[in-house]
Amino acid sequence: MKTETKLNVVILLCLAVTIASCTDSGEYFVGATSTRPASSWTEAFLSGNGQMGVMMFGNPYSETVVLNHCKLYLPIGSREIVHDLAGSMPGFKAAGLKAGMNGPAVVHKMMLEETGQEIIGTDPFHPAFFLKLEMSERSTNTGNYRMTEDFRTGELAVRWSDENGDWERRLFASRTDQVVVMEINGPKGKVGCTLSMEIMHDLVKPEITAAGEFLSAHVEYARGKGGYDCLIRIVTDGGKTEFKDGQVSVSETDRVLLIMQVQTWRTPLPKEQSEAWAFSPLHPDFGPGHQTNFLPDMKRNISQLITDYDALFKPHAQVHGELFSRVKLDLNGGVERNTISEVLLKQAAEDDQMPLALMERMYDACRYLIICSTGDRPPNLQGIWTGTWSPAWSGDYTLDSNIQLEIQSLMSCGMPELMESYFRLVESWLPDCRLNAKKFYGCRGIMSNARASNVCLLLHWGRWPGEQLISCMGWMAHFFYDYYLFTGDREFLANRVVPLLKETALFYEDLLAGTEDENGKYSFFIGYSPEHGMSANTTFDISVAKAVLTYLIKSCEELSIEEQNIRTWYTMLDKMPPYLINEGGGLQEWSWPGAGEDFNQRHHSHFLPLYQFCEFDRDRTPELWKASEVAFEHKVNDWLRRTEGSNSNHITHGMMNQGQCAARLGREDIVYEVLSRMATRRYLYPNFMIAYWPGPRGFGFDPVGTIPDVVNNSLVFSWDGVLDIIPALPKEWPKGSISGVLTRGQIRIDQLAWNRPAGHIDLKLTSGVAQTITVRLPSDCQITSMKIIKGKASVIELSGKPNCRELVLPADGTIGVKITFI
Repeated sequence: MKTETKLNVVILLCLAVTIASCTDSGEYFVGATSTRPASSWTEAFLSGNGQMGVMMFGNPYSETVVLNHCKLYLPIGSREIVHDLAGSMPGFKAAGLKAGMNGPAVVHKMMLEETGQEIIGTDPFHPAFFLKLEMSERSTNTGNYRMTEDFRTGELAVRWSDENGDWERRLFASRTDQVVVMEINGPKGKVGCTLSMEIMHDLVKPEITAAGEFLSAHVEYARGKGGYDCLIRIVTDGGKTEFKDGQVSVSETDRVLLIMQVQTWRTPLPKEQSEAWAFSPLHPDFGPGHQTNFLPDMKRNISQLITDYDALFKPHAQVHGELFSRVKLDLNGGVERNTISEVLLKQAAEDDQMPLALMERMYDACRYLIICSTGDRPPNLQGIWTGTWSPAWSGDYTLDSNIQLEIQSLMSCGMPELMESYFRLVESWLPDCRLNAKKFYGCRGIMSNARASNVCLLLHWGRWPGEQLISCMGWMAHFFYDYYLFTGDREFLANRVVPLLKETALFYEDLLAGTEDENGKYSFFIGYSPEHGMSANTTFDISVAKAVLTYLIKSCEELSIEEQNIRTWYTMLDKMPPYLINEGGGLQEWSWPGAGEDFNQRHHSHFLPLYQFCEFDRDRTPELWKASEVAFEHKVNDWLRRTEGSNSNHITHGMMNQGQCAARLGREDIVYEVLSRMATRRYLYPNFMIAYWPGPRGFGFDPVGTIPDVVNNSLVFSWDGVLDIIPALPKEWPKGSISGVLTRGQIRIDQLAWNRPAGHIDLKLTSGVAQTITVRLPSDCQITSMKIIKGKASVIELSGKPNCRELVLPADGTIGVKITFI
């Protein structure tokens, strides 16, 4: 390390200790801290309440605050009409079956020739407005600057000093009042600023007004679908306030309080323009009472709120804090927890090693950003934030793996109620998905587009074969059934899981009818392994279809319903093509004899039966488990550790898939490598948002949504009555604990504490039902004792399984277990 660099680190460390010693509670600050202003929106500090996201960046005297709303997608005016290919589908099917392995490519070419289709992009995610804040008092002699992002409360703050005194801006997005609140404080009588609202794009028509205590904007989309309304209430303690030319100027006051809100509204489109149900004139939202201007209501409601920042903040902080505090990871970060995040990030990149305190902080940061982004909708590719009108991949919901990553941690991190945002969103797309299946494929049931924002119609295909991507809906349906496995909610299972799975299975039933080969097995004549290549019988399609049918059968058997259909679904399961293992012993990505392999690819779609659906198991399916290990090792060597020419430059989406597979396979070395690279290869921004690529470059939510679940699954994982303890514990975490994690089987891990060198594990857990589970340690461990130290439970030894014990659990009682092992 250079002498200058060492000196900078020492200075930052000294500042870190000063900041840490000033926390109100006396504990270390759980959040992000920066001693330099954020210069761009990607570095902006972030908060949100699940409906609105807020970003804050700029220098002390010229700040930009960006407000986002989870439902803001800019209509680009596309004609949203699905091609009617139902009548041609028998011919496509015959040609595809005749072409064998190349069937999907042949069908894709025929569909292109018949339609002339070009890709129709999704409406992009966009900011609501940019609030430009220019302070009246300025100085070139600024000191003690720091910007903080408090994970425990969701509060952002900027503090600095100059010759006039001490200054502060603080802000939060209220989960209780559905507003964003900002307060500006400074020396008595010297607080002053100019506020302006910026909304600039060719496809919006804003009417910005500054009058009567409010700065507002009524915004109409130029190409239909509605618009949105923005409102800021400005409250001061004395001084002067002037509303003029769409701006607000405040001077000579002690404090400025801003209360902000965004609301969206929709309008229908002619049926000749769009077949999307959300914009159909027949949609009930456009019936009596439909509104296209919410500003009067917003003004009335905001005027009724108290104008005390702390009083507004307290109930929000309680709700946000309760969500955040449900889970805690302790890796013995020690005194480095008192080091500000800015220093930890710098150290990790320079030393090529991730401090334990930074790993704890990253885990907490991801959970914080998940909470901020989840509420009315689940996170999209950007979470709930954008500072550009043209985000990468439209900042939409990409359904062939990304949305799955973005919601991956909600259940294991103990936030099941936030999954409702995802369930509502998927269910809102079902009318579009039924139209896709019927009009395009001539099938009953449902089939989703590969990407969605305002609509989910099958439009995103052309040269890129999105129409071959038939199993996104089945993969999304997995999380409905998974919710049941975690919660045991039978009403949800009956009313929401089974209907969704039935429609998904119906699509497969019609699509695959008549494709049986000489062995009676289906041939997937349409298929695309995301986002890699077309070939018949993708492992991806087979595994998703099998998962859908398996979940459906288990659900209906549990509920004692659908007896006749269960027989049909069992028959369909039996007709699924077998997974294939290549000559090298690895699981094939395309389950067709002679299909090639390309391991330098970011997607890990053929590993779904391993890490997502858990169809493969070390004990139940040892051959397929071993084949997965072999194929994964190729992905590690040919993609993860490829130093030049890696597909998509080690994009974080693929890195997360590596982590998911590694946690399931017990590859603790890869778990640690993937997680530590986020810091050592500079994927992390100062705000703890994570880039797509090293640098950092890009702005993406995939790793944020997945990292906590990778950590959780490495420490404790449950499936089908087996509770794996420390299945992929990195050697770099020899001692530690985690608490509050939820697992399948209605089990809450109240605390898991481990000391690997000493061979000690202390486990406290609560089961929602009386059940007998198998507790399993890694295969290289041997349990020497397992004792109940709290509650009424019993332990049963298992012959021939030295790393396993059966644990008989009561319902709703907390059980303490002490395990020793060698």
